[in-house]
Amino acid sequence: MNEGANSAQLSAASGIQSTGPLPFLKRPVLLLFSDDSTLFFALRMRDCLQATDLNLEIELGWVVNENALSYRQMSQLLPEGPNIAIHGKNGFSDLLSGQSYSAVLTSRVYGPLGAQLRREIVSVRAGRPCILAFLGGLDFFPQNGYFRRRHCDGVYLFPQSELSVYSNMAENWNGIMWQDVNFGHPSLLAPKSLSHEDLADRRDIYFFTQALSPTTRRGRLHMLNALSAIARANPDRTVWIKLRHLPGENEKHLHREKHDYPALMAELPRVPENLKITACTMDEALEAAALGITCTSTAAVDVIREGVPCMVHLDFVDNYLDPLVEPMRKLFAESGLITSLHDMLNLRDSSPNSKWLNDMFCTHDLGARIMNTIARFSERPFQVQHTRNRDLAMLQARFDKGQI
Repeated sequence: MNEGANSAQLSAASGIQSTGPLPFLKRPVLLLFSDDSTLFFALRMRDCLQATDLNLEIELGWVVNENALSYRQMSQLLPEGPNIAIHGKNGFSDLLSGQSYSAVLTSRVYGPLGAQLRREIVSVRAGRPCILAFLGGLDFFPQNGYFRRRHCDGVYLFPQSELSVYSNMAENWNGIMWQDVNFGHPSLLAPKSLSHEDLADRRDIYFFTQALSPTTRRGRLHMLNALSAIARANPDRTVWIKLRHLPGENEKHLHREKHDYPALMAELPRVPENLKITACTMDEALEAAALGITCTSTAAVDVIREGVPCMVHLDFVDNYLDPLVEPMRKLFAESGLITSLHDMLNLRDSSPNSKWLNDMFCTHDLGARIMNTIARFSERPFQVQHTRNRDLAMLQARFDKGQI
């Protein structure tokens, strides 16, 4: 291999450009993912940023060591594949020592990423990407998540009332450098307004499953029997059980499912023909849904965001054994969407409370606010300029050994 080709391949592998790095705000933004939840976040964030700036270059980074996605899910959700693959602590070290990206956005603070950010020399390094952390979804125990995000450059939270909670916690933390705390999430943009005419032609009802909840077999059978009753009472409708993943899939996922719905459904003595199972994408489901039913699932906010009527049912059998029920009840207490079994069986939905919506869902300027955070990060005080070529030499050595 000649020297020019070697240098070009090293540049491509490491993200270092042979002609020097681009100006900070001209660099692409990197979105991280490793499982279905983080990939949903990355895809929605990409849409949010592109709506703000069509010329913004956006890349997706696959965190390989944390992968919990099946090939089916990856080919369904991201058929074009990721732009880069990040391997372990060296991958995150290279990411933060390089000058290829203006920002890295993530809904999960991976261990090696958090370890890098805890190093003050990394925090003050000039030219490194801005690290923005969002919540992974409905966070019922947010204090732990807040602590893991304490060294990130930007922290975006919801509901809006949680910003003061975070600020009060942060007063007791040491080592926090420059940080912007803001409100919003790409899955919680202000809901669309679908008219009665928009929904009139829709007949499908979707139950959005959750891996951990209901916890017990009896609780899941309760939901199956309720859905069967709805299907029998409404033969002109199709009732879909929307799976997050297929049985046996995602064995490495943080949330492993017991008592999967297809197996339980096979045990029912009589299954209505219009009660069906699907593993379609969330977007496909929401485009067809006339009504969305959830228990403790993050899918509730997806249904609301798309302007589809939503029911949150928490009175299933054995709900007192489910650790997610009370936090969900607390979070949705003022929403007007918690639905009794009687109302669910009779398809009596309610409109969400406007005050609760304003606290939970952010305005559509989220992309612009994110870009503002990145711009202010680039001008933050006390930045250390690195002039040594030591990092480049280390990358060259790794390339020569076939490690990159």
